[in-house]
Amino acid sequence: MLACAVTSAPLGVAASATGAIASTPADGSTPVESALKRCSQSGSVVIQAAVDADAQMACEGVERALQFLARMGIDPPPSTAMDIVEELPGELGGRAVGCYLRETKKILLLSYHTFEAGGEWFRVPVDRELYRSAAAHEMAHAVVGCHAEPTGLPVAAHEYVAYVAMFATMDPVLRERLLAKFPGTGFVNTLQINDINHIVNPNQFGVDAWRHYLRSTNKAAWLREIITGQVVQELPWEGP
Repeated sequence: MLACAVTSAPLGVAASATGAIASTPADGSTPVESALKRCSQSGSVVIQAAVDADAQMACEGVERALQFLARMGIDPPPSTAMDIVEELPGELGGRAVGCYLRETKKILLLSYHTFEAGGEWFRVPVDRELYRSAAAHEMAHAVVGCHAEPTGLPVAAHEYVAYVAMFATMDPVLRERLLAKFPGTGFVNTLQINDINHIVNPNQFGVDAWRHYLRSTNKAAWLREIITGQVVQELPWEGP
């Protein structure tokens, strides 16, 4: 069992399960009221969203990821905050559907409206099940993050576990339809689990991680080894 040793201050949320915050858009238009939703089965996860349906779908994805990782013997962080936003910050804007901020331990996830406007993700048409899977992926990052402090893990290790959690909890019909879009049998060896392969083609990396994971003999122990830094090594970088 991997128990998360991170001790973090309580989240700045209302004491009740739900609350409301009015946020002013950057363009100065009418503020949008964002509700705070505490996921029912995972009370330690609180989601701020302007659309209740977005928060509900995200909670379903979050709970799937937490249940899967718990079965692997991997405990969740003491608390997690997720903000559902219309746009991701900085260079992530237009390039990703969500992110886990290591510094603040917060998850950002695009709204379903923005996610749907992208048309496709992983080469399949966007739908609500795919949105739940995106939420599961980001929640898995938060779980990995709480075990990776203070030294941290390579991005590839984070992503391997997050993609495995995502595919493991995805609707089987959708998963098979998605996997059919990507060739290959997965990573041949652990050296291929590296940051460069992830940067070059994140989606193929995710599919390869899932197929590689399926070949492991003790899947729970394997994921725990990755999270404890025993598998994926930092790539050397040439200094100035």
